[in-house]
Amino acid sequence: MNKRIATAGLVLSIGAGTALADAPADCTQGRNPEIRMRACSEVIEGPSYAVDVKALAYRNRGNARADAGAHEKAIADFAEAIRLAPDNAAAYAGRGRSRLASRDLDGAIADYGEALRLVPGSAPFRIGRGHAYLVKGDADLAIADFTEAIRLNPQSASAFNRRGLAYRRKGDLAKAIDDYTAAIMINPIYALAYNNRGYVHEAQGRKDDAIADFQIALLLDPSLIGAKEGLKRLGAPAAMGEESERRVRDGKVLVEQNCAGCHAVGARGASPNKKAPEFRNLHARHANLALREPLSRGIAAPHDEMPKFALTAAQIDTILAYINSLTPTPAKPAAGGWKTIVPVADAEEFGDPRKGLTYAQKTCAQCHAVLRRETTSPNPKAPAFKPVANTPGMTALALTVWLRTSHPTMPNLIIEPNDLDDVVAYITSLREKK
Repeated sequence: MNKRIATAGLVLSIGAGTALADAPADCTQGRNPEIRMRACSEVIEGPSYAVDVKALAYRNRGNARADAGAHEKAIADFAEAIRLAPDNAAAYAGRGRSRLASRDLDGAIADYGEALRLVPGSAPFRIGRGHAYLVKGDADLAIADFTEAIRLNPQSASAFNRRGLAYRRKGDLAKAIDDYTAAIMINPIYALAYNNRGYVHEAQGRKDDAIADFQIALLLDPSLIGAKEGLKRLGAPAAMGEESERRVRDGKVLVEQNCAGCHAVGARGASPNKKAPEFRNLHARHANLALREPLSRGIAAPHDEMPKFALTAAQIDTILAYINSLTPTPAKPAAGGWKTIVPVADAEEFGDPRKGLTYAQKTCAQCHAVLRRETTSPNPKAPAFKPVANTPGMTALALTVWLRTSHPTMPNLIIEPNDLDDVVAYITSLREKK
C-alpha cells in the first residue's frame, strides 16, 4: 500500500517544476487534479493571459480547492473570478458551495441567489440554495426551492431526497415518505434515500419497513454506518453489519498509515497540522450531507497543503466507513423524539442531463450507443450508455471515475468539468425504474 502510494506520488511529481504545454487547456481538464491545479495557477500568475481566461482559471482552481476541502482558499479564488467576470453564475454558485461548507449560511444563500438572478432556470442552483436554507433551519424556503428544482428537472432524485429532508424537519412525515419514495423510483440504487426513509419509518414505529430500508441502504452502500446502527437499534440480525464492520477496521488501518501525520484520526486529540480537520468532527462540516461525495473528492483531489497519494475506490469506501463510524449517533430515542438523528442528503447536485445528451451525441456517439433506445454501439468494444447506467452499484462518483479513466475503447479525451457533470447526469437519467 505505502509502496504503491509512494510510486504514484513520484509519478505525479515528475516535471512539477516545468511549464505546462497548454496551461489553459490543462486548467479545464478533469482527468488529473494535480495538473489542473498547477495549470490554473500558471494561467493566474502568467502576464500574457486575457482577463476572461484568468477568470476561468480562478473558477476552476476554486472548484479544485473546494473539492479538496480547502474552502477558505476556494472562496478567495471564486471572489477573484467574480471580480474579473461579474456575470459568472458558476463562480457565484461555487463560492456558495464553499460558504455552505464553511457554515457561512447567509453568504451561501446570497451567492446562490445571485447565481439564480443570472441563470433563473438552473435546477442545480435552486438545489444549492435550498440546501443552504435547510441547513439554516428554514424548511419552508428550502421546500420552495426544491419544489422549483423539481419543476425544472422532474428527474432530479437529489431534489426529491432533499425536499424529503425539509418535510421531515417540519414534521410532515407522510410527505417526507412520498419524496424519498419518488427519489427511489427515479434512482432505484439510491442508498441515501432508502436510509432516510428508514429513519422516518422508524420514527413512525413501522419497524419492519424501517429494517427493510436500512438493509437495502447498507447493501447498496456498506459505509452508511447510520443504517447499520439503525438495524442494531431495531434488533435486526447482526450479519447485515458484518461487511460494514470489516470496512471500518480496514479504513482505520489506512488512515492511521496515511492520514495521521496531519489529521487527528481517532476519537480524541488535536490534529498535528492545525489546518487539518479532526476526522471525528468532519460530520459537522457537512451538516445534513453524507460524507461520501465531499470526502471522496477531498481524498482524490490534492490541494496546496495535502500530500499527493492515490487510493482505489474500494479503499475510499473503507475510509468513509471508518470516518462515518466516528459520527455520534444516539443509542435510543431522545426525549423529544428522533430529531437528534440527522437524515442525510447527497452532495450538491450539478449537471444538466439535457446538455449531457447534446455533448454525448456530439463527442461520444461515434463509439458508444448513447440513446436510451440504442443497445448496440458503433464500436463493439464500447459499452452502450444505458447498460452502464444500470450496472448494479453504479453511482455518479463511479461514472465520473469511468469517464475520466482511459480505457482501450475510449480515446484520451479531456472532458471539461462542467461537461463531465452534464454527461454523468445524462447517463444517470438512463437508469430503469423498478
